[in-house]
Amino acid sequence: MKKKFYRVCHKDTLQGLWYDYQGQFTGLIHNDFNFCANKDLEMDFDPEIVGWLSATESLEQLWQWFTKEDIQRLQDHGWFVHEFEAIDYKLYERFQHIVINQDTSVVNKLITLNDMNSVAFMLEFPSL
Repeated sequence: MKKKFYRVCHKDTLQGLWYDYQGQFTGLIHNDFNFCANKDLEMDFDPEIVGWLSATESLEQLWQWFTKEDIQRLQDHGWFVHEFEAIDYKLYERFQHIVINQDTSVVNKLITLNDMNSVAFMLEFPSL
């Protein structure tokens, strides 16, 4: 069943803050973006989830990973909340969160935060 998921990633590459899209550790969250509330969260490499992207099932859950203030600051560097649609997803037991298949998931929207309390706009992406 197709579901919506949310994650913070780069607007051009869809790369995350711990690993790039090829599964190579970058550590950006620990170094370049160490202002984020979850900067100390270690996500050890696991070959079993290369090709899978960490995501949440709601924006409310995402705010537990990244504060709205974090996201506003990340936006200045090209990192935004994205809404994905996925049919291939699972619970990643080791870290107790959802992961979505990066090859079959589709980005629907780029979500921009205007201020601490609201979503300013959602940019729709055409279906691929």
